Amino acid sequence: MPLPSDRIKAWWRCFAVQGSWNYRTLVGGGIAFGMLPMLRRIYAGDPVRLAEAVQRHMRSFNGHPYLCAMAVAALARVEQDGIEPETVERFRTALRGPLGTVGDRAVWAQWRPACLLISVVMFLLGAGPIASAAVFLLLYNSGHLVVRTWAFVKGWEAGLAVGPLLKDSWIEHFTRRLWPLNLLMLGGAAVLLGTRLVRAGAPAGLEAPLLGLGVVVALWAFRFPKQGGRLAGALLLLAPMVWWIGDLTR
Repeated sequence: MPLPSDRIKAWWRCFAVQGSWNYRTLVGGGIAFGMLPMLRRIYAGDPVRLAEAVQRHMRSFNGHPYLCAMAVAALARVEQDGIEPETVERFRTALRGPLGTVGDRAVWAQWRPACLLISVVMFLLGAGPIASAAVFLLLYNSGHLVVRTWAFVKGWEAGLAVGPLLKDSWIEHFTRRLWPLNLLMLGGAAVLLGTRLVRAGAPAGLEAPLLGLGVVVALWAFRFPKQGGRLAGALLLLAPMVWWIGDLTR
């Protein structure tokens, strides 16, 4: 059975899960690399079975890079439990969809925007660019480490049962509660940005057109969230920098 030190090594290797990404196996090589410290312990004294296990887990696999830690731990657990290779392969295939969907929805669609909006709001409230960027990095990477660690621990504990665990996990509940907060912060940032642009000395007569443009962009983003949302997000990110550069050049 893998020792705690083996599991720590495997968790640490999960940070490099995309290091050998390629179009044929995607993150399969990274998964096998992460599992290797535990596989060596499980198949100690049996190099043939060890080689077979490594080859088995180097096949194509994909998932969110942070939640791949759950795959590394869960797959090592089923190897430890002596599950037959055919079942292990079906389990690997079944893991791909949930680990990708849950991770993308929670991290890329909600957590990263939330951290970015917090830093933007701080900047608009008067924090400096460096402090705002530092807050973003601290918040985002704290959540990133929590997700990686939780995924690895639960993957090892659950083994084949990670599917139901992932479906009703805290990360799913967190995602559902975070998106309204993101919308509120986005609205607040837009109001603060409009206020700062007007106070920064916009040419007389342009206040109404600027605010009108903001309303049009917001309505377009609401009607066409995929295209308009990207435009609104880009404008929201660029406007503070434009204001800051303009302020420096005065």
